[in-house]
Amino acid sequence: MKILVIGGTSFVGRHIVEEALKKEHAVTLFNRGKSNPNLFSEVPRITGDRRKDADKLEKEKWDAVIDISAYTPSDLLSVLRYISADHYTFISTISVYDDFSKGPVKENSSIHMGIEGEEVTGGTYGPLKVTCERLVEDRFPDNSLIIRPGIVAGPHDPTDRFTYWALKLNEEGEVLIPGSRSRKVQWIDARDLAEFTISNIENRTNGTFNLAANPVTMEELVKNLASPDSVPVWVNDQILLDAGIKPFRFPLWIPVTEDYPEGFILADNTKAKEMSWKPRGLAETAEAVREWKKGSSSSDLTTAIDAEQESKIRVAVENDR
Repeated sequence: MKILVIGGTSFVGRHIVEEALKKEHAVTLFNRGKSNPNLFSEVPRITGDRRKDADKLEKEKWDAVIDISAYTPSDLLSVLRYISADHYTFISTISVYDDFSKGPVKENSSIHMGIEGEEVTGGTYGPLKVTCERLVEDRFPDNSLIIRPGIVAGPHDPTDRFTYWALKLNEEGEVLIPGSRSRKVQWIDARDLAEFTISNIENRTNGTFNLAANPVTMEELVKNLASPDSVPVWVNDQILLDAGIKPFRFPLWIPVTEDYPEGFILADNTKAKEMSWKPRGLAETAEAVREWKKGSSSSDLTTAIDAEQESKIRVAVENDR
């Protein structure tokens, strides 16, 4: 297939491009050439800003387009104006859902009202993605694939949310574990996301799908990832809140509230699994992440509590014993 990938050289995009090339599709990249510009040097590239230079796409016809880098309506409108394609895939997010209080969200669960605007914040991210989804569906009503991933994990992850645990639990000594043992968490391996995307482009799938691995409890995560020399120290929500820890600042942690009774955001993956898709296990993702980090130029983690906060939490845990 002749596939145009908008983006394609950062985290999610590079895995999708790698999967498409592995399946011997003819891939062309359209991006600004700023993120990892030397990646996929053998792949044809159209260099440009999607908002200003989408007219560069006008002369080509594509079997499929994969749009990874649209966050606002303005990101989409110029592309949709000029693009000619048989199928359009849009990578959205489970943040489009507005209510996680009733358990794992399904594709027909309540979503945010769509909004216009250019500023992407924690509050606008989901509503803006809703608007983007509708623009794609309006332009490609019978041949669009909307993918709503949960937190994405795997090699080259710039957020380090899953990476933190893959590395931290592999160390010696005490490791602070936020929330209860039974608290469920969930993510999606970027390679699983890539495989689902390419497979369903090949099948010309039309529809919307949550994409997330099977949820596991924090106790299961710890048991599967902890080294023999790692000593888990469980920390309740109140201690973390008293220490001023914000949701997700401690990776994969949200305090239990009425809005988030699971202490996390969970998505139902039944519909995706009915498409013969099977997410890989957490140990496999963790091993791939550790191997990637070994060869990485930086050992710093972008998401983690700082040393002062960790010290404060340890004192509180000791006093609570």
